[in-house]
Amino acid sequence: MFVVSTLINWYQGSQLVDYPEEWKYTAKFTKWLYNREKIYNSHDISQLDFFVYTAKFYPVYSAIMVISFLHFILVTIYSIWRIRKARYDVSLPLSDKKK
Repeated sequence: MFVVSTLINWYQGSQLVDYPEEWKYTAKFTKWLYNREKIYNSHDISQLDFFVYTAKFYPVYSAIMVISFLHFILVTIYSIWRIRKARYDVSLPLSDKKK
């Protein structure tokens, strides 16, 4: 789901190249990465700015991407925790308490 939502965001954000009037307000990463005050060509726009454009004009797609990413991270952490717990439980020696 994360990969699909990322591709949708990227595609929707690519509309930024068609709207030069938005470059001033939306192409924040391009200005920051390349240290430019003004963008003159659509080829200068960073791919990261496509995601900024999508978040600005299509927030539902961005929310789906963020939620699916967080879900992926949580499932990964839970899986690692469960595997480590299973290894720990198996490796504990049985204790024989003598009374």
